[in-house]
Amino acid sequence: MTVTDIAAWGTANHVRAALERHLTGALVEVPEHDESPRRAFSEALRKSLLLRQTHPFDTVAIGLPDLLRYRDLVAGSEVTLRATNIDAYFIRQDGSAEQYLPETE
Repeated sequence: MTVTDIAAWGTANHVRAALERHLTGALVEVPEHDESPRRAFSEALRKSLLLRQTHPFDTVAIGLPDLLRYRDLVAGSEVTLRATNIDAYFIRQDGSAEQYLPETE
């Protein structure tokens, strides 16, 4: 099962549980009191790069809250994410997930 499959049918809790079962060390927890999206994003990106290094042929993805700041950070890192084959998902408050797809011109 891929992260894409999981995100298509599950809530954020389903994605979390599936990642915990299938990808040891895949989750990056950011304390709720941490208000720094940049720090959370950089830690998620760092962790996903480490996963990519140890699992070069697996699906690697990051999941972030669906907030404008996170969308801007992902868009600003689009080339890096594409080059390293790392997907990004935005998790909405209702628990649904949306995969980031770059805008085509």
